[in-house]
Amino acid sequence: MGAFAEWQPRYAEHGIATFPVDILEDGRKKPAVGGYLKLGAQYSSQLTFKFGGHEALGLACRRNKITVLDVDTPDERVLADAISRHGHTPFIVRSGSGNWQAWYKNSGESRRVRPDAHVPIDILGDGYVVAPPSLARKGRYELVQGSMDDLDRLPPMKPVINNNEQSVEKPKPKVLASTLREGDGRNNSLFRRALRCARQARTEEELVQMVAHANQQFAEPLPMDEVLSVSHSAWGYKEKGRLMVPGGEATAVIFKSDMDHLWDAPNAMALLIRLRLAHGYRKGGTFALAQAIAASMGLSVPTYRAARDVLVDRCFLEIIHRGGRGKNDPPIARLL
Repeated sequence: MGAFAEWQPRYAEHGIATFPVDILEDGRKKPAVGGYLKLGAQYSSQLTFKFGGHEALGLACRRNKITVLDVDTPDERVLADAISRHGHTPFIVRSGSGNWQAWYKNSGESRRVRPDAHVPIDILGDGYVVAPPSLARKGRYELVQGSMDDLDRLPPMKPVINNNEQSVEKPKPKVLASTLREGDGRNNSLFRRALRCARQARTEEELVQMVAHANQQFAEPLPMDEVLSVSHSAWGYKEKGRLMVPGGEATAVIFKSDMDHLWDAPNAMALLIRLRLAHGYRKGGTFALAQAIAASMGLSVPTYRAARDVLVDRCFLEIIHRGGRGKNDPPIARLL
């Protein structure tokens, strides 16, 4: 019996519906079922018969009234500093890679990836999280403080005001303010992003996660209902073989929708422009991604790699072959 079958009823005792999670070869974590964001207790229980051997489980944050402060570093000082700002919680989890989660009662928090770009912390009030004692590629998630009974009395996350990591929206550069406000095309911009993400997503659920991540790049993220609607529409285009970026965007080098999603990553924006100029924005065409481009842009190799990773993470670029097996084995990539 795997962790999901064993722990599903234990979470259910506290009103939390869990679902099985697949751990992919590259370490990514993917829900093993559809509809997991709205999954209820009865269906969760039925899943144990089919997925009883799964060693990883997850839960939908908003559906189960949980917000997770996700600390993406093993540094306990970062965790302690975050807890001092957001308030004490009795429920602390350490992931298989040694990073941290602090669980709170959901009070309407959204899913905010890196609200402070300088601190490796995400606030996960929507979407899903992997729960202990899941077994991932780097080890098992552990509940290192608290007990399952604490799930019945989680405290709300304390809002942070006038701090680098704010629960209210931070002001954005004036040059982009008009592009990020309600009525100025956020929906259209997110739909274009969803169409690009759909080229890479293997399931509609995976697409929803990718679009939700892209949505957090706006100054004022759209509601989750809008994310679900946009994702569903884009997935419909993919199923009908009509997946293309509307409006003839492929003839240009950089677009307003790109700026919306890369305003906080100028090096990634510059790298995207360089790649589109060099490769003619050949969607689907592959090319070698040599590190020599770093020197040509005046960037250090670590800075270049960070910019490249941003483009991959936000679905502008896909690495087809990672390379690294020698001087003549560069990474192979394609633009999305």
